[in-house]
Amino acid sequence: MKKFLFLMLIISVVGNTFAQTILNRFPIELKKSSSYYQILNGENQQNDYFAFIAEKQKITVIKYNSALFFSDSLSVPRTDKDLDFMAGVTFSADGSPNLYLSSKDYKTIKSIHFDFRSHTVSDLNYKNEFKNERVVDLFSANNSLQIISASDDNQLKFTVFSTEGKKEQLVSFTPNSISDEKSRETSFTSLIFENGIVAVDSKLFTPLYVGVSKVKRYLSEKKVALSFDDKLQTTVFEINLDDFSVVKNQFPYEKFESDSKSNSFLNQGVLYQLTANSKALSLAGFDFETKEKIASYQADSKNEIYFKNSPLLIQSDNGKSRELKKTSKLLSKIDFGNVGLSVYSTPNYNLFTIGGIREVASGGQVALGIGVVLGGIIGGVVVDPNIIIDNRNAQSIFFESYFDSNFKHSKAPFRPLYIDALSEFLNKTQPAVQNIYPFKNYVILNYYDSNKTEFVMRKFEDITE
Repeated sequence: MKKFLFLMLIISVVGNTFAQTILNRFPIELKKSSSYYQILNGENQQNDYFAFIAEKQKITVIKYNSALFFSDSLSVPRTDKDLDFMAGVTFSADGSPNLYLSSKDYKTIKSIHFDFRSHTVSDLNYKNEFKNERVVDLFSANNSLQIISASDDNQLKFTVFSTEGKKEQLVSFTPNSISDEKSRETSFTSLIFENGIVAVDSKLFTPLYVGVSKVKRYLSEKKVALSFDDKLQTTVFEINLDDFSVVKNQFPYEKFESDSKSNSFLNQGVLYQLTANSKALSLAGFDFETKEKIASYQADSKNEIYFKNSPLLIQSDNGKSRELKKTSKLLSKIDFGNVGLSVYSTPNYNLFTIGGIREVASGGQVALGIGVVLGGIIGGVVVDPNIIIDNRNAQSIFFESYFDSNFKHSKAPFRPLYIDALSEFLNKTQPAVQNIYPFKNYVILNYYDSNKTEFVMRKFEDITE
């Protein structure tokens, strides 16, 4: 194990040296009261890149061309005290950005239009009502800002803001009742109220504590997919963001002789399901369109997991990890109510993080790097600063596996990922505000350097060789 860690450390240090590059710097001084700081990013149809930087007194918009060279900037005073944060951005046909500011309760939305040709700014105000509803999600897609609210009658309401204005759409789930993991009758919206909706971005690494969520949201250009893992199966609702039609897909879990728990993860057209109990686990992949099984892998507590590429690990909330020698130890320590997996497509293979999360009696908060072999053991730090996790004490029990695009186990050599270099950088610098944006085939860390009073764009990428 010491030899393994030493080799990984050498690879990580060498890899991280080449995994990051400064793309641009912009001089800007953000006033104190860092609680008001926020960074938001977006691209228009002309492939211009925008950075929106908010502080207490003003919002600055920086425009870059498709090669990420500085093009122009605009600022607007921040006068509306009831508008707490930047919620999203859309673009007009000519490429001009429309920034949306929101109050904490989402009942007030302001759209600010930035015209870089005339250097003028205009705005529109909207009022929203959420009667007997709770706001459960917010995202930008299909060149629109979408607020999702849920009600007890198994219905979602999409409040949509775009260059065409505001509209509302209702989406109903059927059937009205399903069984939760305790065999209680419940509804899809009840699962949302109980678990929340966790966003998964296929272009970014997803840590295991996100993978164990029972309700996940996946975005594509024209669709949003909501997956629910109940007692018997994975149910995925695909919602078309043009006409809000709904397609329902169901994937039953593999049945074990003894009681087991399951979870799923959708990646590049394949739904992966993990089923486990204290005696065995199974990993299966299904073609999402045809629902045909591609392959499955099984392991039991008495034998070594033949499809793993890392040691069996247990990682605490402080980032420290230790190796588990036997499969039985891994299975005995997982809280199967929080079993799960995540999948990240690297240039070399699909990286699977497989295991579970359990709460323990220890101090501190959950390390954002939990469930990442190199981010945990080598870097020991943050994974994705966009993801916020509740204060709780937890351990991650997991292993990593590599599979090719056909879901065949791969013995490809390890290659450092962008997340390793990013974790190390954020741990050292701890910027007051930052945002991660997937761009082309790499990731941009947008952050404020308070020492140099600069907005900085830094590139992080996976190592291919």
